[in-house]
Amino acid sequence: MDKRPMITEEINRETKDAAILIVDDNGSNVDLLREILRHQGYTQVRGETDPRLIPDLCRATRYDILLLDIRMPHINGFQLIELLRPIFADDYVPILVLTAQTDQETRRKSLEVGASDFLTKPFVAWELLQRVGNMLQIRMLYKKTREQNRELEQRVTERTRELTEALAATRKADRAKLDFLSVVSHELRTPLNAIIGFSEMISAHDDKPQIPADYLDYARLIEESGKHLLDMVNRILDYTKGSTGAVNVEDRPVALRDLVSRCISLLMPKAAAKTVSVILEPSPPLWVRGDERRLREVVLSILDNAIKFNAVNGKVTISLSDSLTGPVVTIADNGPGIAPDIRARIFDPFTQGEGSLDRRHDGIGLGLPIVQRHTQHHGGRVELDSEPGCGTTVRVCLPAERRLDRGG
Repeated sequence: MDKRPMITEEINRETKDAAILIVDDNGSNVDLLREILRHQGYTQVRGETDPRLIPDLCRATRYDILLLDIRMPHINGFQLIELLRPIFADDYVPILVLTAQTDQETRRKSLEVGASDFLTKPFVAWELLQRVGNMLQIRMLYKKTREQNRELEQRVTERTRELTEALAATRKADRAKLDFLSVVSHELRTPLNAIIGFSEMISAHDDKPQIPADYLDYARLIEESGKHLLDMVNRILDYTKGSTGAVNVEDRPVALRDLVSRCISLLMPKAAAKTVSVILEPSPPLWVRGDERRLREVVLSILDNAIKFNAVNGKVTISLSDSLTGPVVTIADNGPGIAPDIRARIFDPFTQGEGSLDRRHDGIGLGLPIVQRHTQHHGGRVELDSEPGCGTTVRVCLPAERRLDRGG
């Protein structure tokens, strides 16, 4: 259904109720104009012969159109338009200049000072009514557009407030979740330490005949499971501390190549079990200023993922480089890669590289979020490139100010 005829009818109705002000020092002209306009159906027409009263009238009442003579005593039409300009401010109030002067200079100056149109005296009634009607339609459309803009701004303001409140509630919920994880993790650590400690004591007595061999195997399983669970608890605690800002980065000289070599040594048993080859490419010694424990966890986590998610007989390559922007550690594998939908949220907490609940690998999905958090605490960033079937490359980019020329 076309709404334009309805809008036109509404505008036409509104123009008949428009507030019209006639300003002319000749009372007969005022009466004539008022009679023509009222006969056409305009209901709010006011006339004034003293231009000095007009500024106060326009401050008290918002008129929709002014019909203005130019040659008047005390204040001429040009001066009056100048006085009215700051009163109207950003509002659009059309001004129709009525003048007996037909020279081009009067026409030019009328438009220059702010008049919308002009009409030469003596005028024809139908032409006056046509111009007044056209100008009032523009005025009513302007008022309607302005009102709609105000309503839209109000709706935007209200929606912004709602979204701000929703964001605050979400942040509060996230904080509550982190607090819950922190409390639960702390509560779990105490019994886990006891389980691991006692299972280690039992396992250490495997030479005593009074302890059955099966029990010793059970003790080793308890110890391994407890350590695995404790590692997950520690990861949760590490993440919650980072999320709440309770992190102290210890800046010390760190030899990156030595750090990477130690990480490779720690994970070689896991790589050997899957026959995944891990290659550290030749590179010069590279020293940085940073928290060695957290940087080691960054490398270990990325390297562990590269081995864990790789295929049997896969390959992992590690390289160190130093660019103008700072030191970079690159770990690349030729594994299955990461699906685009998972890659988009891979740094979100509790996201696993496998997209199914039936996962073949353990973990709680905090490895890469912690990697990103530790790297950001060093002022750096983590870049990840991966395509299904083409492997994954992760780059840990540290800022140039972290670079050290030597170990001191």
